[in-house]
Amino acid sequence: METISINDLKNFEIDISLTNLVISLLTSIVCAYVIKIVYLKYAKTLNNKENFSDVFILLSITTTIVITVVKFSLALSLGLVGALSIVRFRAAIKEPEELVYLFMIIGIGLASGSAQFEVAFILTGAAFVIIFISDKFSKKKITFNSEILNIDISKNDYDAFSEKLKNVSAKNKIEIELKSLNKQDEKFHIVYIVKNLYETDKAEILINELKKINNLNFALSKDIHLPL
Repeated sequence: METISINDLKNFEIDISLTNLVISLLTSIVCAYVIKIVYLKYAKTLNNKENFSDVFILLSITTTIVITVVKFSLALSLGLVGALSIVRFRAAIKEPEELVYLFMIIGIGLASGSAQFEVAFILTGAAFVIIFISDKFSKKKITFNSEILNIDISKNDYDAFSEKLKNVSAKNKIEIELKSLNKQDEKFHIVYIVKNLYETDKAEILINELKKINNLNFALSKDIHLPL
């Protein structure tokens, strides 16, 4: 059986065509952008979709470049495995839907980097069709008179804010449900579901009370469709 020595690995040459690289990058960018639009329009996650989807194109480009480089060199492939083994991710993906979209973007990058452009476009098209049909005919959806309340607040002010919000909701009989809480550096990004907010001017009361809280950024969105 033929064996490969260290010297053999050193002699591997990387010969990347600039034209193929540009085509690969353009393919990954176009497909990732389409997936981003689909995600923003049809994703049911309640986290900050704009911020999350901003990484799609960059992740696709990075994956494409990595695959383009390592596919020409066994030595670089082995080195990549070693490098990735020490990578640790601190940000947790709490919604399975977000993980699916990330895998789609990585798949597009893999296909583009290996010059399988048809696969990249087919994956993008198939994802769009499946998501569109699923959203169109899904019966597991109901509309509430509800809104999403997004809160950004520092870690030190969280306890006081939480107590204040609890008192406001109890006093004005506003039904508020905690949906998610993500820590980013020394800040919290919190998502609440607020139900029946437009009965007897409750929205105005809630907004006025939130404005009184120092160091608080908040946003209230309308016409929410919540999955069962």
